[in-house]
Amino acid sequence: MEKLYLKIGNQDEFDICEKVQGLHFLGDDSTPVTTNQFLEISGADGSQFQYATFGKYQVVANFFLEFKSWEDYKLAKHQINRIFATKKLIRMRTNVESAIVRYVYPNFPEIKPISDGANSSTFSVNFDNPSGYRYSIDRSNEITRVQYGMYLLDDIFPEYRFTDKLFRVYNPSDIPIDPYLGKHDLKIISKFSGSSLKITNTTNGTSWSYNKSSNGSETVLLDGIVTTVNGNPATVNTDYGHIVLNTGWNDIVVSGTNSNDITFSFPFIYI
Repeated sequence: MEKLYLKIGNQDEFDICEKVQGLHFLGDDSTPVTTNQFLEISGADGSQFQYATFGKYQVVANFFLEFKSWEDYKLAKHQINRIFATKKLIRMRTNVESAIVRYVYPNFPEIKPISDGANSSTFSVNFDNPSGYRYSIDRSNEITRVQYGMYLLDDIFPEYRFTDKLFRVYNPSDIPIDPYLGKHDLKIISKFSGSSLKITNTTNGTSWSYNKSSNGSETVLLDGIVTTVNGNPATVNTDYGHIVLNTGWNDIVVSGTNSNDITFSFPFIYI
């Protein structure tokens, strides 16, 4: 039996069918959306492709509701609407894809008996997925749950914490992780001793530099394109760079340090 788990805001995750008597989850389906942008040139035939973006799409969750009386039906319908009355972002996942989640907003479903006098109803809830992505439920440095389709390595599980100056970061996502153009979640947490810290991804040429010295006790965080030191703003002490992770392996070089401890923390992104 398929199950749908929801997590609303900071609340604990729950199985929706345990909240509504007689409710059964029948599965979900969705189709990713791309938006292609073209340039129209006056006097020229056709259009010139510019770029493509992933757009928001709807996740359709299907349900079956059985009830013994009209009162039970009205109560169940109210319970369902009450769950979806939240205006908060909802994390949803199923037991079929237990390690992958979407972050969605619900729309109220139309619920009615399958026929006059019937004691059951089938209906669908359309969830808006504004990011257009699916994500691993855990971050790269905290992975405890994996499943098929995550494209992790069969022979070894990738490391995401490094103390060397030359290392490789594996991105199993369907797309590059780009915190600038894509607004993707990428945190690089560093402690180092030395005159400065520079991290370069030689696979794609992106880099970021922190230009002050450290004795190894400070935590330097590059959160996307924003830098903090021990929680305090410090972007002004950088070259305003950022790191992009290509799909697959990325070769990383660290310079300016005597020693370093660096963690790459990000959710894997899937279409």
